[in-house]
Formats: sequence, structure tokens, C-alpha cells
Amino acid sequence: MNISLPSRRAVLMIGTVLLGIALIAGLPWLSPTRGVERAWQGTLSALADNDLEKFASYLDTNYHDGFGLDKSGAVALAKTVRGQFLLCTIGREQAELVLDPGNRTATSRALIRLDGQGSPAATAVIQASASSTTPTIFRWRRGSWKPWDWTLVALDNAEATKGIGQLQRELNSFGAGLP
Repeated sequence: MNISLPSRRAVLMIGTVLLGIALIAGLPWLSPTRGVERAWQGTLSALADNDLEKFASYLDTNYHDGFGLDKSGAVALAKTVRGQFLLCTIGREQAELVLDPGNRTATSRALIRLDGQGSPAATAVIQASASSTTPTIFRWRRGSWKPWDWTLVALDNAEATKGIGQLQRELNSFGAGLP
């Protein structure tokens, strides 16, 4: 039995073609736009899955929001609100994303819609999100040269700020409160 090995030239050509295909397939995944989009989806998925540790990992150490919360306050609020749900889904409508020219910061906005089942407070949150017409604005910062290293530095929604006060009153009537 005589098996001949491919020539060096054939191996180099096949290797070059495979490398080219890998680059063409992989480069879009390295885009900063895709990195922000994945971080945005990861943040919302972590909340929906009640994975607060993962949620906290998406928040920048200098995080602040329109509710007057820092990173630890946002995680505590997420824990309290998400704790009212047995099942939770979070969706985005009319989503848009804008990167700065240097690809170091980005702003995304969308109408955030919550759905699921839970306590009467969860029902109130679902109803408030369904009737909201104000988009939530997310501000992102890239932490390093890596296109996937995006963290949430700020969040703002004027209508939700009012809703947080109403939710506080609702939760207090059930004996639970927000931080």
C-alpha cells in the first residue's frame, strides 16, 4: 500500500484558503457595533434570567442612572424588581444604536417591554412598560482594545423615573421596598 502525502504547495494553498474563509466569517464578529449589541442583549438577558452576578458584570464601575443609583444600587433595584417576577421576559422595540467615530463610546435606545408573571407589583411593572412611549437610553463605554469589552455606564428614562416612585409605593403596600 502506497499513500502519497500532498505536496507542500497544496498544503499551503489549502491552508491559505481556509484562513481566508475564517477571516471572512470571523471579522464581522469583531466589529464594535456587534460588541455593543451583544453586551446590550447580554444585559437584558441577565436580568430576564435573574442572573444578577452576570448583570453586574455588564455595569461599569462608574455606572450611574437617571434614578440616582450607582452600580450597587442598580443591582439592588434589579434584585428587588426581578424578585417580583416568577417568569420574566424583556424585549426591545424600535431599537437603535449609534457609535461615536472613535468606537470608544456608544449610545443605544429602545422601548423596553417587560412581560411575564408574578406579584401584583410585577403586573404593575408589566403594564407600565407596555404603556410607555419613552425610549430608554443606554450609554456604553469600551473598556479596552477588545471589540467585545463594552460596559454600561449610564441609563436614563424620564418616564421610568416616575414609575420607580410609583413602584416604591406599590411595594411598600405589600411590605417590600426598594433600596
